[in-house]
Amino acid sequence: MTIEVRNVSKSFGAYHALKNVSLTVEDGELMALLGPSGSGKTTLLRIIAGLDQPDSGEVLIHGQDLSKQAVRDRRVGFVFQHYSLFKNMSVFENVAFGLRVRPRHQRPSDVEIKRRVDELLGLVQLDPFASRYPAQLSGGQRQRVALARALAIEPKVLLLDEPFGALDARVRKELRRWMRKLHKEINVTSVFVTHDQEEALELADRIAIMNAGQIEQVATPSEAYDRPATQFVSEFLGFANRLACQVENGVARVGGFALPVELENYAGDAVAYIRPHEIGLARANGHDIAKATIDSIVALGPSARVDLAFGDDRLEALIDRERLAELGLSVGDDCAITITRAHVFKSA
Repeated sequence: MTIEVRNVSKSFGAYHALKNVSLTVEDGELMALLGPSGSGKTTLLRIIAGLDQPDSGEVLIHGQDLSKQAVRDRRVGFVFQHYSLFKNMSVFENVAFGLRVRPRHQRPSDVEIKRRVDELLGLVQLDPFASRYPAQLSGGQRQRVALARALAIEPKVLLLDEPFGALDARVRKELRRWMRKLHKEINVTSVFVTHDQEEALELADRIAIMNAGQIEQVATPSEAYDRPATQFVSEFLGFANRLACQVENGVARVGGFALPVELENYAGDAVAYIRPHEIGLARANGHDIAKATIDSIVALGPSARVDLAFGDDRLEALIDRERLAELGLSVGDDCAITITRAHVFKSA
């Protein structure tokens, strides 16, 4: 099932939550809506679900405009951050709930409900816990119950709002891996909201990066990181060093370096964004294009973050710790730097 969002806008009083947003989620895709608080991602998810109505624009699921259809008839599975499980119902009955409340002529038999719920509890690895109550489960287990309940109605699409946000870091990491594996098995078109960049990069087939009610870029995780489309994406997704530069004849001059850029027919002030791993270090030899002084070195597992004083600017480089040891560089040393790539945008 494809999801098409066409020119959707939504305001709450004077606040413009969404501004003419369009987005297509392909059949079977797992799409992340990523952005800071207030960027409009949850509003967009709720409009796709039918929980909110847009001021203008439309949402189509598999080519069908569902704006006039009741939420319960849309077969949209929704998983909330805080589980929203029924405390007085067992795990089995929580998962069965969406099937039991269907109109009589659409309601499966008790035998079919049991078969479906048992199948789902096996899928989310909770079949031994069918008779337990939510209070007897861990946070990760409760979230898996919520997911099974959303899948019980055989949804056309699955929507998840910060599904792992209430869990601790270790459990989030475990559930992310589990969710990615599960999605491959169920192959339901899915959209999830998150502000966690690592979560989006690990889980999503593509990411829609949102800012101030608009979509800045839609891309695969690697494309968004390696080829950010805007200054906002460069600054928001991962860390990037920011340096002022000048562009002329398709070349950006950054701290003594001349780097080719894709700014056609532009000359003037610009801003270069450089990822830490795109800065190379070497021992200074007197013939270097650019030098910097090492302010600090922080070990990060097999890598080291090296903070550099580069004229009036500060840079952060990421280098293999073994390579750093080979170079024999330490805090206070001058070193030569190279820049392998920069993403350059016109100054605002």
